[in-house]
Amino acid sequence: MKKIFNFSVILILGLGLTGCAYRSESGESLPESINLKSDILITEQSYNDKNCKTIEHVDVSVKKLTVFHKDPTKEQADFLLSEKAKKLNANVVRNVKYSSGIGFTTWGYLDAQGDASKCDLK
Repeated sequence: MKKIFNFSVILILGLGLTGCAYRSESGESLPESINLKSDILITEQSYNDKNCKTIEHVDVSVKKLTVFHKDPTKEQADFLLSEKAKKLNANVVRNVKYSSGIGFTTWGYLDAQGDASKCDLK
């Protein structure tokens, strides 16, 4: 009985320590720090005065897979938003909202959503 208990504890600890530190909802591994150099503007503002046309609503999620890693950052979420916006030929992701917490399958997450748009920024 004691061997089964010890094995269970080791298994649980081992699973908690394995895997990549961060993962997107598509399963991509993300580095802990991202240097976001992109032509895509990520903003919480509405930019209603910039003659914007919304292409599509986009959302992303960055997950922390183990308890020992830092919490997901806005920079990581912004990086994923900009990647989705590039695929849609947008130059702005506006009305961005962030939410975070702890889930059933993750030690922490940061969700971000916004409107991928084409705006006249001149």
